[in-house]
Amino acid sequence: MLGSRLPQRLSIGFILVSLLVGCGPSEVEAPAGDETVHGEADVEEVEILMMESFPVQVAVVARGNLRDGCTEIDEVQTNYDDESKTFSVDITTVRDPEAVCTQALVPFEERIDLDVRGLSAGTYTVDVNGVRETFTFDVDNELPDDSGSELEWEEARELILAGEVVQVTQLHSLEVTLELKDGRQLVTKEPEIDAVFDVVDQCGEACADVVMATE
Repeated sequence: MLGSRLPQRLSIGFILVSLLVGCGPSEVEAPAGDETVHGEADVEEVEILMMESFPVQVAVVARGNLRDGCTEIDEVQTNYDDESKTFSVDITTVRDPEAVCTQALVPFEERIDLDVRGLSAGTYTVDVNGVRETFTFDVDNELPDDSGSELEWEEARELILAGEVVQVTQLHSLEVTLELKDGRQLVTKEPEIDAVFDVVDQCGEACADVVMATE
């Protein structure tokens, strides 16, 4: 009786061991690690800004809503297609999936400077996440050949102090455009932001009517 049960118990034991081995870690799918959630920003409005300078500076302001309080702007990338004359701006978002946050929409605004110097006269399209606007250049957006192009900062400083400049336009990139009394426009690079305005102030009465603009 006992001898007849032993093989049966061994068989049952072998089956149980086989089942346990079959259910071991190699067959269990590990839970996926927490990964940030990437998406595309919901853009509702696009505004084109054209600065009063020459060459003309152009920027686009995109406005919309982030989907909740935990979603943030991730990257802003701009590409230009010369054939279609279109600037494509992609604004992406990032979110921590484990974060606890409000579910209310959060307004956002992003300003993007476009590289438009040297573009020919014509109408151009700006596409920001599917929302489009256009702007037009009536003339080629480049200094004429006889406008002397670039010059050293010290030379530009001397022209200002000599009272030969009627307008200065400063960019955040430190690029400065000088419009001279004879109609020429020259480009220089200041050593630090607002340095050109300091020179105009130093010039005194001779530069009292100089128009100063910044972007």
